[in-house]
Amino acid sequence: MTEISTPLPLVPTPPRPEAVDAHEWAENLSEPARYGGEAPDRSREQAGPVLDGEATYRFREILVQSGDLEWVDKTLAGLSHKTLWRNEDTGASITLVKFEKGSGIPSRHSHASNQFMFCLSGRYTYVPTDVTLTAGSFYWNPRGSMHGPTLAEEETVLLEIYDGPHYPTQPSWYSDPADAR
Repeated sequence: MTEISTPLPLVPTPPRPEAVDAHEWAENLSEPARYGGEAPDRSREQAGPVLDGEATYRFREILVQSGDLEWVDKTLAGLSHKTLWRNEDTGASITLVKFEKGSGIPSRHSHASNQFMFCLSGRYTYVPTDVTLTAGSFYWNPRGSMHGPTLAEEETVLLEIYDGPHYPTQPSWYSDPADAR
């Protein structure tokens, strides 16, 4: 027997803007999907069908003020994050990550998908290659490419995007499997 996932909370339908037709407003939701993170948690408006034992939902556009969100510590000292969006089926995600000065990823590793980072503030260095991200820098690490270790030369905030799952296996520096998502 297939076990069905626990339903997630829904949010009430927001008031319809005057400039939007009532029928359009009622129907203007996403296709059923399994998304997680702050934005989906604030816009999960209707339950969709259960597919392969997993609940799906329909979402409405949402604006999240990331400055209002709390940083959540990961199990690697000096690293915290704010998960903005995640596709629970593919592993793709958009996250703000913060490295405290002196922290970083301790060893070489690769990813199971493409990793994109945009540096919002700070100075973050890939030690072996001396590639350094500073405010305004864009970094692409192609799927399977070895990189690291890294060092935050000052407190650094990055917008990190993955187009699929993060790691082929859980890295040794994380003691919680959720940190590798």
